[in-house]
Amino acid sequence: MIIDAGLILAVIGAGLAVGLSAIGSGIGVGIAGATGAGVIAIRPEKFGRALVFQAVPQTQGMYGLLIAVLILLSTGVIGGDGGSVPLPLGLAAVGAGLATGIAGLSAIGQGIAASAGIAATAEHDTAMGRSLIFAVIPETQAIYGLLVAILIMAFSGLLTGDPTATEATGLAAIGCGLAVGIAGISAIGQGIAAAAGSAGSAEHEGSFGKNLIFSVIPETQAIYGLLVAILIMAFTGMIAGDPTADLAIGFAAVGCGFAVGLAGISAIGQGIAAASGTATTAEHEGSFGKNLVFSVIPETQAIYGLLVAILIMVFTGMITRDVTATLAAGFAAIACGFAVGFAAISAIGQGIAASAGIAATAEKEEMFGKGLVFTVIPETQAIYGLLV
Repeated sequence: MIIDAGLILAVIGAGLAVGLSAIGSGIGVGIAGATGAGVIAIRPEKFGRALVFQAVPQTQGMYGLLIAVLILLSTGVIGGDGGSVPLPLGLAAVGAGLATGIAGLSAIGQGIAASAGIAATAEHDTAMGRSLIFAVIPETQAIYGLLVAILIMAFSGLLTGDPTATEATGLAAIGCGLAVGIAGISAIGQGIAAAAGSAGSAEHEGSFGKNLIFSVIPETQAIYGLLVAILIMAFTGMIAGDPTADLAIGFAAVGCGFAVGLAGISAIGQGIAAASGTATTAEHEGSFGKNLVFSVIPETQAIYGLLVAILIMVFTGMITRDVTATLAAGFAAIACGFAVGFAAISAIGQGIAASAGIAATAEKEEMFGKGLVFTVIPETQAIYGLLV
């Protein structure tokens, strides 16, 4: 029996797209639904509004379904003869599935924000509009994933039926998917911050603008992932239609994806700090600047991931197309991505420390400097990863 590796990979890509995003949407919808059920038990007239908030995290599952169907249609699994699929297109399908599927986990953060919106609206009728804004903010990570998935399918020839991808650009597509997909998990941190913003704005309408600033801070990690994904597509020739055939570059692209993607999870720590900053600023308006300082500190781990991703592109010759890397160097790039990426998750601990620093500074302003010291200490783990 002949095994068509390309077709198998394409089907796996479709499964990743719809399966992972369904996990995110299911959890997010469940979080919002649990709060909604509790609210309508006391305020049954709020059923309609609660249902609106619960529906918000559903979209990620729809994005995953859309990409899965497009993959199956373009490879002939649906409505075709189910014939052979070139291996590069199978790899590209996996990249598209990872981009949409992992980014679909952003629905968990959206569910957290939507849950807070339901609670805020139950107590304050006028909070509906502002709370919806906070609830939809974590949607952007899923949109980035959807965008990259469509670009991968277009530039590889999956959508056009004119395959141009090589095995190297197929691997690069996986790197793109990892970059934007894993970085999309930053939406959990954003959801934590947005939930605090929703609650704070309901109690103090004048704090809406400042709360919005705290809520968008964890967005930057997702933007880094989107940026690296686009750079990979550009420098491997996917966008220009002149794809590289060097496998070392393909593996290096995977390393870039892991570096910036895993480092993007640092946004969870940033969200924890930003949520504390939101709550404290509502009570002490003069503390906004100091709270912002604490909230941005966990950003550095994401910057390390972005830096390593760019260095990989430079030293492997991906940017100049003057390839000097060997296959071993490509695998080394993946190891570099793991080192800086996993180490960057230490930012969650840093966010917890920053949150306490914000609270301490709110009580006594002179604690600002000492609070910063406690906050930066967890940074050392990320520096070790960067050093390696």
